[in-house]
Amino acid sequence: MARPREFDADEALDKAMHQFWAKGYHDTSIRDLVNRTGVNYYGLYEVFDSKHGLFLAALDRYCGTVTTEVLAEVRKPGPLRAVLQGAFDHLLGVLKTPDGRVGCMMCNAAVEVAPADPDAAAKVREHMALLRRVFRKRILEAQKDGDLDTGKDAGALAEFLTTTAYSMGMLLRSGCGDAYIQRQLKTTLSLFD
Repeated sequence: MARPREFDADEALDKAMHQFWAKGYHDTSIRDLVNRTGVNYYGLYEVFDSKHGLFLAALDRYCGTVTTEVLAEVRKPGPLRAVLQGAFDHLLGVLKTPDGRVGCMMCNAAVEVAPADPDAAAKVREHMALLRRVFRKRILEAQKDGDLDTGKDAGALAEFLTTTAYSMGMLLRSGCGDAYIQRQLKTTLSLFD
């Protein structure tokens, strides 16, 4: 008879997500994960199969929590520019964690892991597609409501906003100052005046 699991897998996954988010995949050892989650090696591997499996699950958790929270801001009613300002401000806030200015976990994975890992690359592509869909839908709603010029290409703007979101994560993680990041955001949002 198998022993009952002695830990909460969701709680362990949240803690592992924060570990990978802060340190990256390659700089996170299994010992780091054991220390961060409080779950032994065998327990983690029983549920997630491997460090790689835990990392992929952590990417899904990030998308299901952090990304969902930010996209809820994009879906709010109101003038598009103000909504986007609020969403990017919220994004910048959540990318500053107790572990520091860690940036976007998906952006970090896109740079560090995805080039050599088809599974991680697929997660990043799915994440970017989700952002583009939500931005595009919100832009089309603004155009329908007369809040944005209908001559502007909603798909291209959605791609640009997605790229901006990833750039914000990279700039934050790389140590760029808040004033610099805010200037880039102001320039981006000027497209929606």
